[in-house]
Amino acid sequence: MTRTRTDSTAAPETPSFLSAVRRIEALTQEIRREGLGAFEKAEAAYTEVEHLRAALTARIAALRHRSA
Repeated sequence: MTRTRTDSTAAPETPSFLSAVRRIEALTQEIRREGLGAFEKAEAAYTEVEHLRAALTARIAALRHRSA
């Protein structure tokens, strides 16, 4: 049997939906502002954005599953 994680059992490091969206926007602005001159920082920020998007996608899927 496969268990699905819910908000009440989510890992503590998982950000709230709104904070994740805000962080993605802040990282996007940093990448645009610093460009290729700070490639390593931009690469790390992009990796964080990917992680946050995956967390948001999982939360949305869980909400859809619960409402179905």
